[in-house]
Amino acid sequence: MNEDLRLRILEVGKEKAFGHYGSTMSCLDTIKYLYDEVLTKDDIFILSKGHGAPALHAVLESKGLNPPWTVHNEYDEKNGIKATTGSLGLGLPTAVGRAYAKKLKCEKGKVYCMVGDGEMQEGVIWESFNLIHKLNLTNFVLLIDYNKYQAISSIKEIMDESNTTFRKKLKAFGFKVYEIDGHSLDGLRFLKSLSWKINAVIVHTIKGKGIPYLEKNQSTHVLYQSEKPEIFEEAIRSLKK
Repeated sequence: MNEDLRLRILEVGKEKAFGHYGSTMSCLDTIKYLYDEVLTKDDIFILSKGHGAPALHAVLESKGLNPPWTVHNEYDEKNGIKATTGSLGLGLPTAVGRAYAKKLKCEKGKVYCMVGDGEMQEGVIWESFNLIHKLNLTNFVLLIDYNKYQAISSIKEIMDESNTTFRKKLKAFGFKVYEIDGHSLDGLRFLKSLSWKINAVIVHTIKGKGIPYLEKNQSTHVLYQSEKPEIFEEAIRSLKK
């Protein structure tokens, strides 16, 4: 899916010396589907997992906008970037604030926020969940990019986390919890059916999706094209098939 956008990310990434391809490629398909099939003019999407910023930039560019293609997201409302994110945990409380503002103003639309599975360990994430529950933000949708790795190891090894532990914790905060395949149209179509509840969707993804080396070496956190050009040449050949 979305080979053209993956190629575009590699093109810009080489020029600007990006390195977080694992995080970027895992969330790309979900973000693209949201903008193609789910989001309305009244909805808001915030990518809290800042290391995946190029995925959002590629999708926004495909929609005719002119995002700045920065290493992390920098607020640019007119080009579709609704929050500055990079330091982990900052996007979610911003999304909660915007959802609450919509509720107070009786405005249409939902607020969707994607966090990383490793990002779930940040304290501000759980403070935000307290508010979502307290304020009964039924116009809020949490998306967890569950690629199962953070930094240089798996979330299982670092914090003994899994989709099962996420489900239990999220349910305790009042979320209605679902799980989908984030690289399958059949899985992503579920996002169109979410009702007005406090929803959390665990999106199963593959870190580095589309780059064979990274798919096989998912503990790789940062990899620059200048360091291993042969790896990215292989990825480009694979994506162009």
